Amino acid sequence: MDNTKPVDSTTKTIREIEKILQTLLQSQEKGDIESFSNCFFHASSVVHIGTDVDEYFTSWRDYLHWIDDFLISRKGHEINAQNTRIRLNEEQNTAWYSQLIDTCYETKGEITRIEGFRHTGVIIKTNNGWKIVQSHVSAPLITES
Repeated sequence: MDNTKPVDSTTKTIREIEKILQTLLQSQEKGDIESFSNCFFHASSVVHIGTDVDEYFTSWRDYLHWIDDFLISRKGHEINAQNTRIRLNEEQNTAWYSQLIDTCYETKGEITRIEGFRHTGVIIKTNNGWKIVQSHVSAPLITES
């Protein structure tokens, strides 16, 4: 007798979105621009806001141009996500997410580990699956003790 419960559509959708977010992080660890690119909607309406003041991109083309070099420099840095929260609209065709990310980054030739980057965004259901249309990464304030 099979006692497994059927997966409802909301749970299935949440799992699909979680998979996209996991692919996004894994592609950054590997420096895999193709897998990274597949997570995003490729249009002029995409918005990505990074941690630096000059990291404000309002089209896929601009973001791709910048991220290609960035991914190569990040290759091999472990990224861990926690506290991922995903919410769906009633029609289950748009979702917004938030998560905390622990990772390393390099600035001025030095590698620094930071825990608690905030990553938030909006993801939509397209004919080609779920795609990110807006994302924002912010770094926690680090105080010297």
